[in-house]
Amino acid sequence: MKDLDKAPSDFFDNWNKIKSMTYKNVIELHVKRYNENKILALIQFEIDQFSERVQKDLVVSETSSFYQEISSLFKDSNWWSTATVTDACKYYLNCARNNISYFENYAEADGNLSQIEKNEIFTLYQLCTLFISWNAIREKNIREIIDIRKSLFFR
Repeated sequence: MKDLDKAPSDFFDNWNKIKSMTYKNVIELHVKRYNENKILALIQFEIDQFSERVQKDLVVSETSSFYQEISSLFKDSNWWSTATVTDACKYYLNCARNNISYFENYAEADGNLSQIEKNEIFTLYQLCTLFISWNAIREKNIREIIDIRKSLFFR
């Protein structure tokens, strides 16, 4: 197995375990661990994992329908109160299917996936997690909706 395959394979091999992992905890960890510049660099790294034909559709912009759909989570405290890591992964793949032609016919995240599909779905999950975290670092009201803290004392 190539090194690039390890994290995605581990993620999908542990699918049943991560079904119970609260997703907002993942975001909170990113918010506490990274700063804006580090997250932007990590976002670019994740985008670079895709072929050039889809990279342009994954660039973060205010006009991107893909990121607009993901941004709807910034208003949904109910989703954040129950969402698991697998819920987030499925949601992000669904957003990609709705907005990026490359993903239109992609298999379900919990289906029988090829290594390439595992890698790309995991990368998409990572990219979206970083996007959410980047916004949460920048905006207190998003942290409040997610119900996370930026540090020990501050939301």
